Amino acid sequence: MQKLHLRSDYAHTKGGLRELGSLILDVFEVDISSLDRLGHDPSVVAFGWWQDEHLIANVSLYERKLWLSGQQVIAFGVQSVATRPEWRNRGLFSDLMGRALDYADHRSDLVILATGTPDLYRRFGFRQIEEMRFSSKLMRRGSPSACRELSLESDRDLALLNHAFVNRVPTSLLASACDHPALFMLKAKLTPEIKLLHLPELDAIVAVKQDTSSLSILDIVASTIPPVDEIVSAIDFNGQQVQVHLTPDRLSWKPDESHPIDNGYMVRGPFAPEGQAFMLSDMRI
Repeated sequence: MQKLHLRSDYAHTKGGLRELGSLILDVFEVDISSLDRLGHDPSVVAFGWWQDEHLIANVSLYERKLWLSGQQVIAFGVQSVATRPEWRNRGLFSDLMGRALDYADHRSDLVILATGTPDLYRRFGFRQIEEMRFSSKLMRRGSPSACRELSLESDRDLALLNHAFVNRVPTSLLASACDHPALFMLKAKLTPEIKLLHLPELDAIVAVKQDTSSLSILDIVASTIPPVDEIVSAIDFNGQQVQVHLTPDRLSWKPDESHPIDNGYMVRGPFAPEGQAFMLSDMRI
């Protein structure tokens, strides 16, 4: 059996991205190849053990631009944590996590990740945080305005989205993210029920899910955050309830209810909104 070798130079190479995509597809059955067209996050740094030209285990970091309790915070997110099954229980995951966290700790006080297996990360100093989902019965005002669903297959719509991200402001000053659009777009690409709607009169793009009775607002990308009731009116939604998966302090809206939700977020380091009612965007995988 060939020996493994450590690499951290492949996050933005053609071969490295191909191998990372293959690893993620094999381990999680998630296809990230659409990022080749949608755009990769240039801040990603990857740490991996390789066997010859094949990636065996990986831990990646990416830069997170957060607003937390009124302050802009640069943090690191952990993503693409994967080890091929036949190489597990050999210490590769622990080794790569240690290297990634050493890199992050020299550059930021805060590291954040999302996981369905929190026990794996507690020994690295991560702790779980609870988010809230906000909801209210609808109180519509005004009449519908222009609204168009965007397609990630359209070069024109993709350019519109990227321009909107360059000029976006935080949806909340208590807790929100203004990250690179890669994970936002990948989430939309992999989740057909999510619609990306352009509301030109509000100069906003919103990510939503909806059925006959409920509208869920997942994220808002805009240079000025519009009120919730104006978003609902622009969409021309006739249901009875709106759910907001964002911290509501900048939405000119007061929810009737809030419900705790476990989105798998864990943090390592100071997280100022901890213990308050907040939610970061759902638009990530």
